[in-house]
Amino acid sequence: MSITNLDLRTDEDANIELNADRDFNWSLYSYWISGTTRQDRGEVGFDFSAYSGATMEVRQNFTSSDIILSFSTDDSSIVLPSSGSSFQLYKSAEQLSTIRGGKYEYDMYLHKAGELKRAFLRGQFIIHNQITN
Repeated sequence: MSITNLDLRTDEDANIELNADRDFNWSLYSYWISGTTRQDRGEVGFDFSAYSGATMEVRQNFTSSDIILSFSTDDSSIVLPSSGSSFQLYKSAEQLSTIRGGKYEYDMYLHKAGELKRAFLRGQFIIHNQITN
């Protein structure tokens, strides 16, 4: 994974790469930039406390109706912090073993009771198969 920090002034485009033969456990610090000029800019950690959950779906492409892999706070494959600005994504090697290596696309949404979901992340989801044992 090359991305470990996100600037979340809007939903962010971030590619995720992982190996199919290993557990996927990714912690990501999320922030936005406050201020209007270079002198008064500051990094502010994203506050997840207002959100009750999150979902992420991986598909062949954005127009495909078939979900290849899903993440959710309901099954703890997404963990939002009660405080702090880092969230986690997790899938075991066993859960990933049924998915062919390749380039897929994903999007992730945050949920807040009584409101529309908030677009949060999107991008390519790349799974590398093991070549040599």
